[in-house]
Amino acid sequence: MKKLFSAMLIVINLNCFAQANKWFVSFSFGPAIGGPAASLKDQMKAQGYGDNLENTFVVSGSGTTSYPTGGGSLALLASGGKKITNHKSIYFIAGISEKTTIEGFHAEGWSDGFFGLFAGTYGDLISVSYNTYQFGAGYMYSFPKSRTKLGFGPSIYLFNYGISENYSPKEKHSSIVPGASFNARIPFGKEKRSFGVELAINGNMAPPVKMKSDHTEGFRPKNANMFSANAGIAFSFRK
Repeated sequence: MKKLFSAMLIVINLNCFAQANKWFVSFSFGPAIGGPAASLKDQMKAQGYGDNLENTFVVSGSGTTSYPTGGGSLALLASGGKKITNHKSIYFIAGISEKTTIEGFHAEGWSDGFFGLFAGTYGDLISVSYNTYQFGAGYMYSFPKSRTKLGFGPSIYLFNYGISENYSPKEKHSSIVPGASFNARIPFGKEKRSFGVELAINGNMAPPVKMKSDHTEGFRPKNANMFSANAGIAFSFRK
């Protein structure tokens, strides 16, 4: 782990001060897909936490929630780089690549509620919240007669997650996973301007994380998939 961090820092330091060329700093946001969310939902279904929660109220009517729920995530990333040749730059990237909560429900029976005013299913509700922090660096390449830029390099992912059952306090865990990331950037308009808007696409690759749980019964998470991608808008400052 220390060797990977050291290599990333050496790449940045050696190249940042080699030449006084153009640099950029950008901030991007956009929806994320893949990652632990999909694998957690599959695990909840396999362990019986994919039931429907039904509620009936005399005043407001009835409703049904299908579990597992959740998975929508927004990536917030900062990146920067420095041009070292006409078609090659070094860059760094850091931020939150995923943050969301997945919930599952295991039905155990039906309750008529309070004096018949409401009724519904009861059982165990499980909640897994997580966020993934990303830190990476690498080389970015541009192509003649094209505005598209492609980058690739090593990344470190800090995976923080908490598990709660029936609204109990979350048991918290963390894992650090080495991996790699690639990104593509397509500027809108001319890059000669000091401020610009770009389409930013990022992909993340890392080995699965073996999740831990203090529970001996109920839902017990296994491996979480760490392959994910996000696409969104980046606001860039250039010089």
